[in-house]
Amino acid sequence: MNVRSVSLFAGLLLLASAAAQKPTPTPAAEPAAPGELTAFRAWLVDYHAGAVRLVKAGRTDDAMVADIEKRMAAVAALDSLEAAKALFEAASTEPRPAKAGTSTELIDYYRELQPWRVQAMAAAQLRQMKNGAVLPWLLGLLNAPGIRAAKKNQDQQNATAVLRVLAGHPSVEAQLELMRACRSMPTELRVHAVNAMAKDASSELVPTLIELLRDVEPNVRIAAANAIGAALQPHVDETLGKAPTGDLLALRDQSIGKLEALLVRDPVWQVRSAAAFALATMRCKAVVPAIIRGLEAELVRAKDPWAMDVRLHKLLEGLTGQTVLRGSVAPWKEFWAKEGAAFTVKPKTAPGAPPPAADKYEKFFNLEVESDRVLFVLDFSGSMAEPVTLTAHTTGAAAGQATTKAALVVSELKKLVMSLPDGALVNFVVFSDEVRVWRQEGGHPALVKLDDDTRDDLLGNFLDSLRPNGPTNLYGALDKALDFGGRGLFDKYYATAFDTLYVITDGAPSAGAIVDKQEIRRRVRESNQLRRVAINCITFGDKNDTEFLAPMAEENGGRHIHVD
Repeated sequence: MNVRSVSLFAGLLLLASAAAQKPTPTPAAEPAAPGELTAFRAWLVDYHAGAVRLVKAGRTDDAMVADIEKRMAAVAALDSLEAAKALFEAASTEPRPAKAGTSTELIDYYRELQPWRVQAMAAAQLRQMKNGAVLPWLLGLLNAPGIRAAKKNQDQQNATAVLRVLAGHPSVEAQLELMRACRSMPTELRVHAVNAMAKDASSELVPTLIELLRDVEPNVRIAAANAIGAALQPHVDETLGKAPTGDLLALRDQSIGKLEALLVRDPVWQVRSAAAFALATMRCKAVVPAIIRGLEAELVRAKDPWAMDVRLHKLLEGLTGQTVLRGSVAPWKEFWAKEGAAFTVKPKTAPGAPPPAADKYEKFFNLEVESDRVLFVLDFSGSMAEPVTLTAHTTGAAAGQATTKAALVVSELKKLVMSLPDGALVNFVVFSDEVRVWRQEGGHPALVKLDDDTRDDLLGNFLDSLRPNGPTNLYGALDKALDFGGRGLFDKYYATAFDTLYVITDGAPSAGAIVDKQEIRRRVRESNQLRRVAINCITFGDKNDTEFLAPMAEENGGRHIHVD
């Protein structure tokens, strides 16, 4: 731990110690449950039984959401430990259907119950409760014996919910506990702790976050990179007129150096993606050469379907306002050699003031960093349950690791969800014999912006609910996915079309309207002629079953990789 981290940690400990020395009034005995609490407990019974649906006629029922918020606010207003425990039940448990169900059945079930929304509302109410017994009780749940068990259990689910409540909590004790959890908890919970600390992260926490960039777990490195960018942006964003000096300038430059090191050398592409977006989030001149060096390193790596080189190229175009041909770092090096020394970032125009006179760099930092618009087509047919032992470093997992195809896909997607920036537009199509969409409204697929709530749903509900089952209706999924891509031209529900598609599958089509592989290629090629969606394919298993996807990717501006 460096000196600055020690100083911050010691300061927080002193504050917490001083708070602990204040006399604490003896809490009064809990009265009989008031009507609001009794009614809320009855509502919880219905919710856990799956009787409370937040979707009506295919759309989110706003009246139902408002009713739940009102119920929770009334319980929180009681400000008792008993009330907190009832709210925590809503924040920490997930309704389950009576039967385990297939992936498509579970997607429909969770879409209607929206447990991610209920959990977020309950956590927000808990965060505001003032009763002195509530926070110690919550923190005590982080020491439950089952937290370190290998098999998922309620103690771990409770701990995840506690960390969600602590995110943005105003108390010193909460900050201290998050710092401890980032270092000492089991891997998955450490990821949640870093994410929680990142919410409203301050520059004082950056030294601690820099230490976490060295963590052995990729998801911790991703979360720490995200948090560094978010914590420093308000202090270093030159479009806001920020010009840091002294310790803050040194901290900015140290952070850029550490993030650049990840961008250039980290073996996990999702970590490199998070580092790139964290640099771009800072919106200052000093990040441009770091991203250029990241692009140079990426161009000498073997091409992969995630197109990190394209992503870095887009970031540079968004940051500099320059438009250059892809595929080479030379134009960016030449640009920076000529223009870097004199390059300045203009502040944003004050409200009501006339815009500044245009010049050749007028777009520099005036535009938001370009977000990804990505749709995933996921094969969860029965064969995805088969075991696989990796023989090559084609994923973030180590060669030689034994897992299942489905578990590997979920693991890689979790890292991806963590690494994409807030505001990225995503959705997921899951198929076996049937096809389902993660999020849709009124029968229309949604363009879902990534934020804290949608990530919680993906990481805590959706991805873990996927179950391999049934045959492979590949054409049905591709047809649905390409239908999404074209809607932006004429459908009011689509402000922007998806521009990138990832197909992840392990076998030949065996169900649906079309199973002939060459006919699928022909139809996809013709359907995509005007949409121009880049189709990337990631395949597992017998190459004889999946070899037709490599030319399909090439025909549609994408890339193919076979996971060995």
